[in-house]
Amino acid sequence: MCVSKDNSIRPIVTRLKLPYFLCFFLFMSISVIGAEDPFEAFLGKYCIDCHGPDKEKGDLRIDTLSREFNTGIDSQHWSEVIEQINTGDMPPKKKKKRPSKDEIADFVASLDSRLKAGKAARMAARPAVAHYRLSRQEYQNTVYDLLGVRYDPTKPGQLNEDTLWHGYERIGSELSLSPSHISRYYNAADIVLDRALPAKAVEARKVRKTAADLGYRGKDHKEALKRFGIKRPLRYLLFPGSVKSALSAHWLGKTGPQHSGLYKVRMKASGIRPKGSQPVHLSIGKKTSESTVDGLIEFDITATEDKPEVYEFEVFLEMPSYLHFSVVSTKDVDRRSGGAYRHALGNSYLFTHTSETGLLNPSAPQMFDDKGNGIFSTVLIDYIEWEGPLETNAEKSRRSGLIPPDKANDEEVGKYLKRFAEKAWRRQVKVEELKTYIDSYRSEREAGEKTADAYRVALQGVLTSRHFIYLVEGDPDVRGHLNDSELASRLSYFLWSSMPDEALLDAAKNGSLNGDGLKKEIDRMLTDSKIDRFINDFSRQWLQLHKVGMFPPNKSIYKNYDAWLETSMKYEPVEFFREILKNNMPIDNFIESNWTMVNARLSNFYGLTEPTGAGYHRISLKPEHKRGGLLTMGAVLGMTSDGTRHRPVHRGVWLSEAIFNKTPPPPPANVDPIEPTPPKGNKITIRQKLEQHAKDANCASCHAKIDPLGFAWDNYDAIGQWRTHEKTAGVGKDPKVNSSGTMPDGRVFKDPRQFKQLILEDKDNFLKAFIEHLSTYALRRVLTWDDKENLQAIVDEAKNNQYGLKDIVRAVAQSKLIQKR
Repeated sequence: MCVSKDNSIRPIVTRLKLPYFLCFFLFMSISVIGAEDPFEAFLGKYCIDCHGPDKEKGDLRIDTLSREFNTGIDSQHWSEVIEQINTGDMPPKKKKKRPSKDEIADFVASLDSRLKAGKAARMAARPAVAHYRLSRQEYQNTVYDLLGVRYDPTKPGQLNEDTLWHGYERIGSELSLSPSHISRYYNAADIVLDRALPAKAVEARKVRKTAADLGYRGKDHKEALKRFGIKRPLRYLLFPGSVKSALSAHWLGKTGPQHSGLYKVRMKASGIRPKGSQPVHLSIGKKTSESTVDGLIEFDITATEDKPEVYEFEVFLEMPSYLHFSVVSTKDVDRRSGGAYRHALGNSYLFTHTSETGLLNPSAPQMFDDKGNGIFSTVLIDYIEWEGPLETNAEKSRRSGLIPPDKANDEEVGKYLKRFAEKAWRRQVKVEELKTYIDSYRSEREAGEKTADAYRVALQGVLTSRHFIYLVEGDPDVRGHLNDSELASRLSYFLWSSMPDEALLDAAKNGSLNGDGLKKEIDRMLTDSKIDRFINDFSRQWLQLHKVGMFPPNKSIYKNYDAWLETSMKYEPVEFFREILKNNMPIDNFIESNWTMVNARLSNFYGLTEPTGAGYHRISLKPEHKRGGLLTMGAVLGMTSDGTRHRPVHRGVWLSEAIFNKTPPPPPANVDPIEPTPPKGNKITIRQKLEQHAKDANCASCHAKIDPLGFAWDNYDAIGQWRTHEKTAGVGKDPKVNSSGTMPDGRVFKDPRQFKQLILEDKDNFLKAFIEHLSTYALRRVLTWDDKENLQAIVDEAKNNQYGLKDIVRAVAQSKLIQKR
């Protein structure tokens, strides 16, 4: 090499007569060719033999991971490599060839610097503008908050179903806009405007029907009742297996689409409940079969026939609509067809009291025993009242000043449209942006349309603009942070699943969404009633509750499972989340608690003290109840089963994703499924089968991390009931359940309670994962290594606030992460 004794490159410069900088580059290139990169040397020495072309443990090949860190393609995988090496999990402790502390420190520093350099390059190259489409739920909330009208985007023929990503329905990269979407958004805008600007005002109507109105077939009932010796007031009787529409809202008279809206129902009712059975339950909805309805409204009737109560609820109805009423019960005697009881009453569906038998048909199946106890569940209705469609003054006020006066000139129309567009687009709007819509208005007027009808075309344009359907962030000029209007929208769609209100928009306009001003607005949002939307939406998506009921349990095996139990299970985690948030309780409760939220049906299923009254109530738990926290709830245990048996691997995967925010790799394509036990084979547990299955070298490494997370819950069957022995096919006694195991980090547990304690011993991992879930939901995107520093700042803040849930949500909302593009 042409260098001097002092290793300089002057001789090359002299001999070749090249510019100095070019010779320096040439020298450095020659030097690199002769020396191996320490980064690659470390990987080759300690990693490639297990994660390379010859072996691919954990579905990871390090040799094929991208070294172009500026693209960010594999940044997440590289950050996991750092984590695994720092914790000592890689290389495995059983390997003889392990790196020294200095080698680890040098490698981690080198990889970390590459990742940071890549992040800086990506931030500089980010797109100028980003778009995030509203989910169906957000669209529904937004049109309500904007115009005070109700619209159901899930109705057949309306907006397309949102694509899910690990339960989340608002991830921007998943919510595309296809041609079929576009036409449906125009249709949706038409429906919304029809309801906001009806051709004729629709007055609310109220109708009350008594039992006599409902069931006596038009005859003069007083004389007949005297003949039967009936002295008590009449009641309308509903029994299992019978679906009735006589109680529906069609009494309100002729209805059409213009009558769609919110209806209030009041019903004075009581129930007759067989001894030892679950509470009497009424399901109201559209008929799905001769004996079932879809359960639009569901509630338990806990009042006794001697003390009937008034039950009140509200329901949004797309008119014309007919609702059917059905009594739900799981008691064996109730499973007979409703036809068997059709003639149990001598006079249609009229009844009074179990002490009066004059209206009973003596030749029909018996309804009561000799002591007056019900043989099956029945509902007694004294009266039912329908009122609607209802609109509050607050809802009407949202449309105040929406339409310009008839004689308004184009300039005035532009002002009206600008004011509406600023609310709809959630930011300040320039008049030039509205030119297309004003031109459309002008064309309609020139064609002879009235001001209101022509202006409606402009309104439709605003509601079908990308600025309404999407959250639009950014400007033609690249910037790294949100402006105040964008921040207001990000906060409102995070905490309210809808648009900013007037106060939040004003704060953005006044430039006060920073420092104490930002804290004040977030505190206000957390106490607003719209925070219930966050509770419902985030908890449902985080816990993947859409999977509840995906695999209906086999009713021949699980005879006490019914649609109402399934619905009750689905709402238990949501109500549990609500209680923790509103009381700012530590998130430890998600893992272990001495209480839960149940209604009468769930308390019956869990064997708990039945709460008084309808709805969910906080109930204390004892160790013998085998419940506490999310992980022992029926919804979680049921959705990770297949309807016939529990699925430890599915439970382990769910727990890994929801609790630790780590998605295991998919199973290899060529792995055989677990074979069922032959009829003459010895009974063995699913765990024993999995342990044999996991001996496959291709499966062992992943199963070692997933299976223990699922084995911990083997004491719970496919619908979440506690057991000590596993019922399985084959010959011999049912084998005893083994719920012990070893965590991936080597810690041992013997049962579910100990497993939960191990999680709590290392609860900072759960805290970090939970904050990642919250941030994914808030940012509407998948998190990357680039977010690491900002996430850690939120974790530190949460720890300082003793892990309180409301404090954690507040910390995310106030974080630098939320303010960045």
